[in-house]
Amino acid sequence: MNLSDHLDYANGILQLIELGSGTSSNNTIRWEPLAVGMRLIVDYLEKHKDELPNLNTNEEEEEDEGTGLGTGGGGVYAEGPRIPKIAQVNDEVENTSNPPNSKSPVFLIMNALSDIVNANVEHAEPRVRSLVAQTVGSYALYATSLLNWIGSSDDISTDEKELLKEAIDKAQLGRKVIHSAILNSLKSHLEMKEPSRDDNPSAASDGALDDTTGWRALETNLHALASYIDGCVGKAGSENYIGGSYIAEEIGLFVEGEDDNYSWFLSSFQHCCVVHVNRHVRAAAAAVLGVLVKACMRSRDASHQDLLVDNDSLFRLVLKESLKSTLADNWSQVRMAGSVLCRRFVRALLKIHASKSEEDNNDNDEEELTEFEYATDDLVPMLLPRMCLNRFYLAQGVKLYSQETWRLVFGAHSPHSPDELHSSEEEKGGGGMGAVARSAAPLCRYYTKMCDADNHAVREAGCQGVAELAQKVGSNPLYAEYLSPYVTMLLQVCLLPLSCSISIQLSYFGLSFKALLMCFHDESWPVRDEACLACGTFCLAYADECLSELPTLFERWTEQLTDQVRDHLLLYLNSYLNYSNTSILFPF
Repeated sequence: MNLSDHLDYANGILQLIELGSGTSSNNTIRWEPLAVGMRLIVDYLEKHKDELPNLNTNEEEEEDEGTGLGTGGGGVYAEGPRIPKIAQVNDEVENTSNPPNSKSPVFLIMNALSDIVNANVEHAEPRVRSLVAQTVGSYALYATSLLNWIGSSDDISTDEKELLKEAIDKAQLGRKVIHSAILNSLKSHLEMKEPSRDDNPSAASDGALDDTTGWRALETNLHALASYIDGCVGKAGSENYIGGSYIAEEIGLFVEGEDDNYSWFLSSFQHCCVVHVNRHVRAAAAAVLGVLVKACMRSRDASHQDLLVDNDSLFRLVLKESLKSTLADNWSQVRMAGSVLCRRFVRALLKIHASKSEEDNNDNDEEELTEFEYATDDLVPMLLPRMCLNRFYLAQGVKLYSQETWRLVFGAHSPHSPDELHSSEEEKGGGGMGAVARSAAPLCRYYTKMCDADNHAVREAGCQGVAELAQKVGSNPLYAEYLSPYVTMLLQVCLLPLSCSISIQLSYFGLSFKALLMCFHDESWPVRDEACLACGTFCLAYADECLSELPTLFERWTEQLTDQVRDHLLLYLNSYLNYSNTSILFPF
């Protein structure tokens, strides 16, 4: 018999919890036993989950984005960098099924957990609160797995099955009590006074509540909720499976007007992603939205998927505004969380569009677009520019993840080759390059704005994006004309003399940003480097349009010959004078 099957082992874990929850003789609280006990509970529940019969034999395994809560807690982004998937060395080893009986000590642990979570969901120690989030995820996943197992099991005696159902139903009541506790704590923290991102954080709250530390229990409450939702989703496998049960149980949280008590639910996540001053909170809120998208896709009710595609859906509007902000956040941690949410949301829309296309089975006589454009519809002008720019972002995690997302969405052959990122015109709708060309207007506006961002990594990425437009779209005979109307705007802005006032620049271009002008004289030399590359690439791709600006071009480039970027400038001076058709090797 395994150690975990002994009642003494379960009682020992609960004694650790009790020891960490009490006080010693000198009234000093020791939280370490509590943390150890909760860590053991996570391992205990995960082990018992693995011992349940595998119900996933009839369903294709969904790709996991590689996020996780340390060593437990499902697919929720919480602790630092994303955890890469590790190849299983025992794939050929058959899973040993050892489901619990009605007297199993695992039910003793589960029945005690609701009180444990309620008592510690706002614990003063952040590490304990993080373990609470992991415990909630493991509890929800195992409770849901038990429900699915008992619904599909036929080899249990009638009497034992009744006892098991009673024990499992009691565990489900505890799961819902935990959910209510998390929601109540979350709502109370959201109602607390907090500073906006434009105010001075230290002047509005007590303690170290700024953009670099945790925000009371709000961050961990969000992670606990995300872990709970992810656990309720589980994995689909049989006809009796209730995957996506969270949406079905809590539909009032998603439909405006269904339940006035929960009208704050979705809007609070948008507030956390867009407005909240704390970066950890913004990233955690994006994680919650991600598992909600997953829950919609795992549900067997088609109306739950409509929450993602209906233009009037409050959930879709919240996703739109949250992605708009998190994909452009100055903190790489938040931008990474937004990128994970973006991939999950876009791939969900692609699946829904593909299924509806098969049902309709109608040929579309309109202009041929990519599946991405059909599926995302009105979201394209917002999503596409941000997805493009993040492929050049300085943080390697965001950059590589965004490049992989682009490959998954548009089907490029190599995820790490810049020449393949936009695909070819032979693919439907021109692949990624066709989508980019058709969105040239919002893309150029966004790139130009990012060239004047207050983050040097964003300005550098913006210049790289502008250079890519010139080199790839500008050199393509099918799509060059899409970018042509914006060449003068992108080039002229970088050539305006520094003596020009901002008001003259705004009047001249009708823009609210200065684009490459500031990048050409940026204090960060990599930004100046990329600005020069972008400028020279436009000259190669649109030589005729740039010919009238040749004197100013020489003046600007000559000024920069004393800079660290002079090697690149000499390259483009030589290339432009000789109208070279040599392909350019970009450093990204």
